[in-house]
Amino acid sequence: MSALRSLRAALGSLGRNPVLFLVGLAYGLVMLPQSALRLTGSLFGSLLPFITFFVAPFFVAGTIGMASESLDGETSLSTLKRVGRNRYVPLLVASFVNVGILIGLAIAGGIIVLLIGLLGFVVGIPLIALVAAGLVGLGIAVVLVFIQFYPVAVSLGDTDAIDSFRQSIRLVRKNPLSTIGYSVINAIAVLIMTLPVSGPMYYRQLQSAQQLQRMQTQGMSSNAISSQMSQLVQFSTQEVVLLSAISLAATMLLFTFQQAYATAFYRDHAPPLEDGTAQTDVSATSGGATLSDDDSRLSDTGSEFADSNTDTTRTNGGLDTDADDSMDDQS
Repeated sequence: MSALRSLRAALGSLGRNPVLFLVGLAYGLVMLPQSALRLTGSLFGSLLPFITFFVAPFFVAGTIGMASESLDGETSLSTLKRVGRNRYVPLLVASFVNVGILIGLAIAGGIIVLLIGLLGFVVGIPLIALVAAGLVGLGIAVVLVFIQFYPVAVSLGDTDAIDSFRQSIRLVRKNPLSTIGYSVINAIAVLIMTLPVSGPMYYRQLQSAQQLQRMQTQGMSSNAISSQMSQLVQFSTQEVVLLSAISLAATMLLFTFQQAYATAFYRDHAPPLEDGTAQTDVSATSGGATLSDDDSRLSDTGSEFADSNTDTTRTNGGLDTDADDSMDDQS
């Protein structure tokens, strides 16, 4: 299965280049305040994603560039800086497009579910709303699968924000079974690596729901219920520190793995661009133009030098001929 082949290639590249995990750690540190404040229930924690949204494209593009190099050998942090800087703006624009797509899908899906739900209520079949919600959710998931490779297309290919989505769609359309396998493996990795953090949070929410039900059956006032529920939902300082450390480690591992695996899968299955070229080499999009210009200048210099030698040879040839003619006349 090609998804497993790409998985082995990604794991091998991570084993040869553990420096990728250092980038994942840096990314995790950037996201750490967001995770910690969310655990404390602070309202500011819900506002931090708007700040980290503008930081993430640098790390994503740079890590993908490093992952691409690691598939061929060794990589370094200089690639993070180079690719992250050169592909930051295109990836940021593509991220805005992705958010717009998600908002559009959510609005359209909500309207469809609402209309079908009203229709089911009129005809006396309320379960039709649940079926509609399931179908809409499935449709949204399919769309997300088709566009999931746009960050890799932007970071590795010489594509703009719109072309990156088209490139991702072409890849999935030509490799449907492999993409399903990739998505399943990726989902399993996400579940395993986020469970140490999400598990305690869901368990605390379950406890809160059970406690709320008991307090309501006991006839407690709404003020007393609200006071006890706020204390039950919040984590202690020690719990926040522990879960934040676990979240940092999970983010480091998950982020690094996802970018390496996505890059390996994309490089194994990327179709040619619309102009017929295959663009999966990060050196071709970041710094490659500079090298080409240098080679061109060197070639021009060499050509001028060769022309100079030719002119000199011709001049010397003319002098030698004149000298020979002079000696013949003297004879």
